[in-house]
Amino acid sequence: MKRLDIVDGLSAILTHHKHLSVEDMMALQRDYKNRDHVTFEDFLLEESLIDREDLLQALSEYHGVPYLDVVGTFFDHQFIRLLPKEMLLKHLILPYYREEGEDALWVVSADPSDPHIREVLGNYVTHSINFMVGLPQDIRDAIREYYDRSNTYQPHPIANQLMERSMQSVHTVEELDPRIPEIIQETIDDYESK
Repeated sequence: MKRLDIVDGLSAILTHHKHLSVEDMMALQRDYKNRDHVTFEDFLLEESLIDREDLLQALSEYHGVPYLDVVGTFFDHQFIRLLPKEMLLKHLILPYYREEGEDALWVVSADPSDPHIREVLGNYVTHSINFMVGLPQDIRDAIREYYDRSNTYQPHPIANQLMERSMQSVHTVEELDPRIPEIIQETIDDYESK
């Protein structure tokens, strides 16, 4: 379902700051009406008419919260995995960090004004919630990245097993072919003996 309030709100902010002309914004809004399953924020980036930083600042102004560019930001893997992936993807939220001593949790959200987010998070955490806004596709990508297992991941029982040798036998000096001469090297380096 398309959120028309954010389309109008972001359009007004972006034209006010002269990032786009009124004519360009009206044309974008017409094109956006024909697009399914894409957020207005992602649509603006796909059209390459607005810079990420400018869009994030406009989102921050629209929602009245700070913004965070999720791309390139480090998130605590264990902290994110405390919350179910499906819930994070459904609400497009991502726990960012917890303030020490204040018991406040900062959460990046595609829509910080969604009243259901606090209620949903309250089922999993007891912290007070502070919001930041981020781009929907970036949040979606980060959630999937942090939940996907790496190619080298090994489950706990396998990781603790002894590794097998690739070569079944080990040859000793006695087993060597006598036709192959043995080379004995001195352990004293030449430069030390001078």
